[in-house]
Amino acid sequence: MKILFIHSEGNHAHINDFMSDLLLHGLRKLHGPEVIDYPGCWYMYSDEILKRKYDINKIWGKGFTINNTLNNFNSIDRTDIKKKIQSNFFDLVIYGSIRRSNLFIDDVIKYNNKVLFVDGEDDNIIDERYIKSGLYFKRELLENKHNVLPISFAVPREKILENINEKPTNLLAPLVPGRLSTYIYDDEKTYYDMYSNSIFAITNKKLGWDCLRHYEILMNGCIPLFFNIEDCPKLILKTLPKERLSEIYSSFHNILSLYFPFKIYKKKFLSIKKIFSYIPNMFKNKSTFTFLKENSNVLEIKNELLNFTKQNLTTEILAKYVLNKQKL
Repeated sequence: MKILFIHSEGNHAHINDFMSDLLLHGLRKLHGPEVIDYPGCWYMYSDEILKRKYDINKIWGKGFTINNTLNNFNSIDRTDIKKKIQSNFFDLVIYGSIRRSNLFIDDVIKYNNKVLFVDGEDDNIIDERYIKSGLYFKRELLENKHNVLPISFAVPREKILENINEKPTNLLAPLVPGRLSTYIYDDEKTYYDMYSNSIFAITNKKLGWDCLRHYEILMNGCIPLFFNIEDCPKLILKTLPKERLSEIYSSFHNILSLYFPFKIYKKKFLSIKKIFSYIPNMFKNKSTFTFLKENSNVLEIKNELLNFTKQNLTTEILAKYVLNKQKL
């Protein structure tokens, strides 16, 4: 299946878009070099990124989880794209980040190419101009709308931990969302090890509900403590086991009371009552050995969530979902 994948051209702050990158990875896993990424996601290719001069901070999350997932950058034929569009060479044209790049859109529509659009932005805006031309996949989708479907992040299968760490050293992962002083991980391995060496990790809604951090916690055999996940709209985070994560939070959120509340909560999650209720517990034992001994089901939960990630949250499954919907 010959697919033209028009990827994000970035914005002033970053050169990439995770939703676009992850979908491209899944499509390439399914259809190999027949998927033409244009102009070329060089930052995902293990051979090409070494040739480039770039600011690592211009790539979302320093490229963790998407880096080194593709190879042989120059083996992809990116020539004569406009002519190929005009001759209907491609079976499908996918705009991986339609609100950041609509390159060749006039020709794609004029020459009746099969096309679909992906919108991975954090907001709830839908660009109505494109809905009549093809399916429109929206990450932060609030309500059902004709020709618009939900879409969520995923992770490369090869980066998912094979087995959980049964002897983690941290009760709670030291990276705390929103606390920049805890963002100390300069390479992917130490970042992943931080989660795999932890029983629990805090996560929460950012600008949008969907966030790659949720999946990175899960894929490293760690249990997310997801603040207010019960408030997540029905059509967002469709692939995550939201009810199960809500149950887990209800069962284990008390472990947060062992930590100084101002170091683990943003203001919107704090209350005076909560602060004072935590004070008596802040100096209690945080031993993972003791906790696991007293909560024998926790390792089972870690295994359960890791297996769920392998079976439901890979980029190949994401790509199959998009392609299967396109055939309807």
